[in-house]
Amino acid sequence: MDRDQFHMPRRHYFLSHSVGAQPKSWDAAINAGFADPWRKDGFEVWTPWFETIERFKAGIAGLVGAQANDICPQPNVSAGISRILFSLPERAGRTKIVLTEDDFPTVGFALAQGRRMGYELVFLPGGERLADPDAWAPAFEDDVQLVVATQVFSNTSVLAPCAEICRRAREHGVFSLLDVAQAAGAVPVKLNEWGADFAVGTSLKYLCGGAGAAWLWANADAAARAEPRDVGWFSHANPFEFDIHHFEYAEGAARFAGGTASVAPLAGACAGHEILSARGVDNIYAYNQALLDRLFAGLPTEVFLSTTRSGARGSAALIAVRDYDAAARDLAEAGIAHDTRKGAVRISMHLYNDAADVDALVSVLADHVAMDD
Repeated sequence: MDRDQFHMPRRHYFLSHSVGAQPKSWDAAINAGFADPWRKDGFEVWTPWFETIERFKAGIAGLVGAQANDICPQPNVSAGISRILFSLPERAGRTKIVLTEDDFPTVGFALAQGRRMGYELVFLPGGERLADPDAWAPAFEDDVQLVVATQVFSNTSVLAPCAEICRRAREHGVFSLLDVAQAAGAVPVKLNEWGADFAVGTSLKYLCGGAGAAWLWANADAAARAEPRDVGWFSHANPFEFDIHHFEYAEGAARFAGGTASVAPLAGACAGHEILSARGVDNIYAYNQALLDRLFAGLPTEVFLSTTRSGARGSAALIAVRDYDAAARDLAEAGIAHDTRKGAVRISMHLYNDAADVDALVSVLADHVAMDD
């Protein structure tokens, strides 16, 4: 589809769920948005660097159904979650945070720090049940402060019913936070439409932007109620006031900025965002799903540990094998990049994969997934 626009470290690259392939335009983006202004116009470097930050925000916004002013760059997802957690207003009786057993561990690690403020973490059971809005019922009780929903669960590839979770959370006065790290760039994300309070994501995976270019999103109403504890001069309403005795929160998502942004990762990430924006996430989603259909048709259904349900899955798959070490050796010999979870082969589809990649994967795995009689 768009293979020529990316560096492909293996002949068959199925690791977008971990690290998206690097765009060939990445070096130029780093130079234009970060290095060149510093090298050539050091005394005026702030203006082009600020332009890079705004370009990054606009690129993210266009890919996740948001407005650029509601996006705030973050170094990683964990930092974004922590800043949101410690910004929430105290509300009498709202003492619980609801998440799931299938969330990525960093989500739980960050949220567990809420116990310092008296929060109790409630973990919903995982699996395909999380696609059912009613499975989330405990998140809408009167004692819940925050519900955290992962749009695409990294191991099961199950899609959470984000729109309905957000709607019910609003009805019951519960703050909602979406983790779209495994969705953005490969599955349609509609933050404005869904009406969440907050969201976090990263450019590392399907956005093909590299590490250090994560972000949080906050709708205007939720941001106005939030008072982050981790602040810096760019969290200030007027960063250039330079009065050490006066701090006033910036409006909107900018109050989560903290100190000076790491501009270089944001500049590089814009390369991936531009490629994906040109293709369109809806088109990428349809393309990736067709490749998954081809994979599911080539192997026995029972070997897939992740969901195979059409219309209810992300872009990744988890494939059980008899002997992972043996399968990994054969996959490596065939030039197939993958990783593993639960002793299974984990792969994902993206816009630079094609039918030949899928056929190569199926050919290698056919002998490793044969079911016992």
